[in-house]
Amino acid sequence: MRLFLCVVATSLLVIQQFTPTIGFSIPPTTSPPKRTEFTSLAFSAPAEIDETYRTLSSEGSNWNDDLQTILSTLEKRLNDGPGSLSQMEVEAINTGSYRILMEMKQKEAEQAAAVAAAANVQPPPDPVAEWDLRNAVTQMDATTVSNLLESGLEMDESMTDAAFWAVVQAVDRAEELDQPLSTDVPRMLHHIFDADLRHLLGREKITKNITCMQPKEEGLSKAGMSYIFDDLAHKDLPLKEGRRCAGGNCCDACSRNIFPTFAMDVETSLETFPELASLTFNELETVSAATIIQFARLLERVRRTIAHEYGLPLSTILPLQAYSRKYVAGTTQQGGGGGEGDFVTLHTDESTHDGYHYSCVLYLSTQGQDFEGGDFVFNDPAPKTSDGSASTDDYEEEEEEYLDYQSLAEQIRRAGRKLTPFHPTRGAAVIFSSGWENMHEVEKITSGVRYCVPCFFTTCPVPEGHYELMVQGKPQTDEDIAEDWLHLLLAHRRETPQQSAGRVKELLMKWHHMCTPLSEH
Repeated sequence: MRLFLCVVATSLLVIQQFTPTIGFSIPPTTSPPKRTEFTSLAFSAPAEIDETYRTLSSEGSNWNDDLQTILSTLEKRLNDGPGSLSQMEVEAINTGSYRILMEMKQKEAEQAAAVAAAANVQPPPDPVAEWDLRNAVTQMDATTVSNLLESGLEMDESMTDAAFWAVVQAVDRAEELDQPLSTDVPRMLHHIFDADLRHLLGREKITKNITCMQPKEEGLSKAGMSYIFDDLAHKDLPLKEGRRCAGGNCCDACSRNIFPTFAMDVETSLETFPELASLTFNELETVSAATIIQFARLLERVRRTIAHEYGLPLSTILPLQAYSRKYVAGTTQQGGGGGEGDFVTLHTDESTHDGYHYSCVLYLSTQGQDFEGGDFVFNDPAPKTSDGSASTDDYEEEEEEYLDYQSLAEQIRRAGRKLTPFHPTRGAAVIFSSGWENMHEVEKITSGVRYCVPCFFTTCPVPEGHYELMVQGKPQTDEDIAEDWLHLLLAHRRETPQQSAGRVKELLMKWHHMCTPLSEH
């Protein structure tokens, strides 16, 4: 460890003299100044250095020679100050440091393999290969990344974050130079999406399986008319078991899932991604590439989670709507779902739009810090007692306290209901089937501002004829996928409302083709 720190400290000192030569990967200039974490701290070794290391590893080498060269060069730098080292001396430090670090990792791997063999367990991954993977990620070498992942390596969360910023940098560079988007961009994004789901499946999840429900009566019955024209009557609509899933291919099972850490803090930071607070796909001209890609990344994570949770083929699930929502205390919503307001009345998503089959709300702010009030509440019929009346015995203590704080009018309105409030925290997500089994509402915001991302998914297939009407139909090559990412999301061009609506419609229909490799289309 002391030797490792010596090598790193030496290289950090020398970096002031020949920054391009010492190949440290730092956060790209496209990320905001307040982003302080490094995406990686890895040597980017030239091919000849890599070959030198592999040759020396096979023939054996003397660490003392490399270390002596590094220390003597460091002494010269400290004594004579910046600018005192020649290009050759800096290259010698780069080569020696890289060789020492790689040999240390190789020796660690040999020791770990010996321990694993003695214990008759699977040996750990090859650290040299992991080193190569990290370098390939930061250099946007999608081919090498693909090959290493196929060999069994995995990107951890820090490496996935490094890949994200490498993609952002590549997109910004292409736009600056007015060049086509490299095929490495979507290929790297596909790896990021795969890694994101794997990381999420290792985090906490709270699931409640429930019986799917749908309206019992068809047509304009008295109950149906009341349900349409009176929000307060929503809970009184007669229901029966089963999924409606109009025109789609839903799973027969229904549930509600809470992910306390669906996204990490760095992924939902409104300092790093300020436009997340107000993003819609219809208005992207002034939105940074980083925010657009991050929004798409989070949306794709939701889509893959739905496919995993409900056992559905990923290709059958498409986003139908997604936008950032702002709730402000003391305001009344104007216009559509993205408008400001301080509450949302009791409703069912599939009733709002019969193509909504699965729903998610991802939170960008925290109750008690950014706002007060504003609970997300599942509102269910209360369990029945033996005499058929609604029981409150099953109410949890938190739910009883929740009701105690309501006005008398509210308590009367909620009589016979079982309330399950969720207290929003930044990075948490609620994912659920969109039918009448999951009636829900948002309680009034009493102070502050509450940000979230509601998104809705359908299992209705896109008619093949719709693709034929597009200027560029289904992508047939990696170049086509890259062109779709550029044209439909990242072009930063001014549009009329009609052009924007057409682009978003095509984007959502092509979402699966853009977010997966050709082999999964």
